[in-house]
Amino acid sequence: MEMVNHRKGVVAGELKIGIIPTLAPYLLPLFVKEFTTKYPEVRLVVNEMMTDIIVQRLREGKIDAGILVTPLMEQGIREDLLFYEELVVYVSKNNQAFEKQYVLAKDIDPNKLWLLEEGHCFRSQIMNLCELQKASKLGHHFEYEAGSIETLRRMVEINDGITILPELSTIDLPARQRQLIRQFRKPVPMRQVSLVVHRDFIKKKLLDILKREIIAAVPEKVKRNSAKNVVPVGV
Repeated sequence: MEMVNHRKGVVAGELKIGIIPTLAPYLLPLFVKEFTTKYPEVRLVVNEMMTDIIVQRLREGKIDAGILVTPLMEQGIREDLLFYEELVVYVSKNNQAFEKQYVLAKDIDPNKLWLLEEGHCFRSQIMNLCELQKASKLGHHFEYEAGSIETLRRMVEINDGITILPELSTIDLPARQRQLIRQFRKPVPMRQVSLVVHRDFIKKKLLDILKREIIAAVPEKVKRNSAKNVVPVGV
């Protein structure tokens, strides 16, 4: 139920949101506190889910919206752009790419690349960017697929190698970790982040408010990113 009291300017209701794990730890802290303070009559219910689960639950009407990476090209699903997020390289000091100021995708040795586990759309984007195939076996003596961005970072720091991170996950890193970040050469690869709903979604006022608060909360650098080189989601 969405209720708007125009005379008093009160917005009330409930929004059930699904958000992908590679966005949740970095995006939610930017806007949730401000949102709940400004709109105390709105109940925000947020759950982390993989992209396919978000789409399924949108179709079933079990959630109102998803915050995820697009384009999805899913029939009956509407995508509302929030921002573009730069992809950056995170590299061990023992990797050749550490010596470079800017990195090309071809500079990344797939045998040294750490990936998220199957099911994460961010894994698919990295494989697209680095032109890897689903069947490819990476050459680590120790084979491991991470379940989170934080684990990817730690694997690079402790076990050497290289990975790719979304921009928001690097913003609060201390100097010791920031020195391991390298930018891609232009055109810089981006991921497109959108607010996604079923085409029959009716809580338009709440959705508009949520979108406005998210966009206002992201760093100015992220707001200035463009769509010049959006990496496809699917493999």
